[in-house]
Amino acid sequence: MALLVDKPITTPEIKPSPRRSWRDRIEPRYITLAVAAVAVAYLALVPAGTMVYASLQSDFLGIAPSSWTLHNYTATFTSPGFGALVGNSFGYAAGTAILSTVVGFGLAWLVIRTNTPAKAFARVAALIPLIVPGILNTVAWSLLLSPERGPLNVALRGIGLPTFNVFSYGGMIFVQSMHVIPVAYLMGTAAFTSMDSSLEEAALSSGASPLRTFRSVTLRLTRPAIFSAALLMFVQTISTFEVPQLIGVPARHYVFISRIYSALQNFPPDYGTVGVLGIFVLVVACLGLALSRRVSRSGSVQTITGKGFRALPQDIGRWRWAGFTGFVLFFLIAVALPIGMLVWSSLLPGYEQPSWSALHDITFSNYKQIMVRPGLAHSVENSLITAVSAAIIVTILSALVAYLTVKTKIRGRGVLDAVATVPIAVPSVVMGVGILYWYLAAPLPVHLYGTLTILTIAFVTITLPYGMRYLAPGMAQIKDELEEAATASGASWSQSFRRIFIPLLMPSLLAAFVYTMIVAFREISAAIFLYTSDTEVVSVQVYDLYSNGSYPVVAALGVVLVVFLSLLAGTARLIGKRVGIRNG
Repeated sequence: MALLVDKPITTPEIKPSPRRSWRDRIEPRYITLAVAAVAVAYLALVPAGTMVYASLQSDFLGIAPSSWTLHNYTATFTSPGFGALVGNSFGYAAGTAILSTVVGFGLAWLVIRTNTPAKAFARVAALIPLIVPGILNTVAWSLLLSPERGPLNVALRGIGLPTFNVFSYGGMIFVQSMHVIPVAYLMGTAAFTSMDSSLEEAALSSGASPLRTFRSVTLRLTRPAIFSAALLMFVQTISTFEVPQLIGVPARHYVFISRIYSALQNFPPDYGTVGVLGIFVLVVACLGLALSRRVSRSGSVQTITGKGFRALPQDIGRWRWAGFTGFVLFFLIAVALPIGMLVWSSLLPGYEQPSWSALHDITFSNYKQIMVRPGLAHSVENSLITAVSAAIIVTILSALVAYLTVKTKIRGRGVLDAVATVPIAVPSVVMGVGILYWYLAAPLPVHLYGTLTILTIAFVTITLPYGMRYLAPGMAQIKDELEEAATASGASWSQSFRRIFIPLLMPSLLAAFVYTMIVAFREISAAIFLYTSDTEVVSVQVYDLYSNGSYPVVAALGVVLVVFLSLLAGTARLIGKRVGIRNG
């Protein structure tokens, strides 16, 4: 019988996977992704960096040799009116943040958490002001509440009530609030939707009144979201152009943005002061957004558990009709009055008070002038070119960056994702001035200032984070096995991306494209610093026409623009219903 001899057990040697050489990485996949990463970093970081550089130069873009200095900071911070400028800016932004957050969250609470009737009507009414460009909203309210001839003030004066002068500090806060309330409403909707209603039901069952339940339970649970929304409204308000320039300047209430615009209109332009104020606004915006994120994270309360989640409305009794009245009032104030004023003014040869006698003067000549006036037609053409170009570039870049950050394990993908969202923290006016400085000072082989290309670059930079918001979630829902199966079948990366990702992401791609077009058409805070007489876009044309007193033509152009953007928004909404790919 043979003896069995134990043999030592040997394990197979595991060879480390060979490291990729630089030749392995020279393939279309890595080249395409590298170009996209460099483009995003260039778009997001260069304008802010140029602003910092300009603020530290003694004679930026001047004839004399320039040197490094802190003189611009000391001269700006110690100037006689700087304290009042800071106070006006912060007070204006804080007042708008408080008013818009209270109204926005109040509407959201009525829609999501109560049995108030006509909720579908309220949802539409709360979002329509988001479609109307800020410049048109400001124009409409400047006509409605003009001290002497405004229809609302005439009506108030006729019944013996005090009038409201829109060209005042309170007028600035009111008009800006009407424009940003939809953003606060959307944030409130998200907060109230994610809160379990069983907590409120328990309070009501314990004998607490609806008012006490709202104060003790609902407000405490949504406090982080409320503070976060207020900080975001503050940041957004402190960097907008329309209200400070059209209402604040005539009222002699100057804020950061109006001071920046005034300094650039001087001859020679005061680039140093503009750079310092731009950096100051940028720092305030970054601190506000950082504080907003910290508040939303540290103060959040977890109410959704595995025992069942409900977001049911509560019965507020007869108060639901008070809520319905609030819906109607908001629609009349935020939607019907400004849009109605634009329509009325567009149908008259000159400004007239709404009356039966004025109906005999109705004409469509203002709409004809939109096509007849060379400047108007040219500005519409420029807006179409820049908006469509920006939408195409943003959609492509967002798709590539989303793939890079979601579907790959490349080092630094998290940094790229953060860089792609940097423009959210950079106010549009700062971005516009930074881009202006860079393309005036950089020794580039082509001169872009005075072309539509520089406007397109600005729109791409501003809207890139929003494109990422559409594409990244859609990319995350596509399982890796689809790409692996394509690779195993011999498909190249470009073929896999074109035949798998693009068809599955088509709803997200179309939604990102449409939304980018809407934002590009509305944008003026950056465009106002970058346009020339040959590159005016619609938003700038509206501002110029209003400054020259052509109110009926402005109104006609505004009506056409609102209709066009409404159609785009409706298209985006239909597309948005299809966005998202089920994992099943």
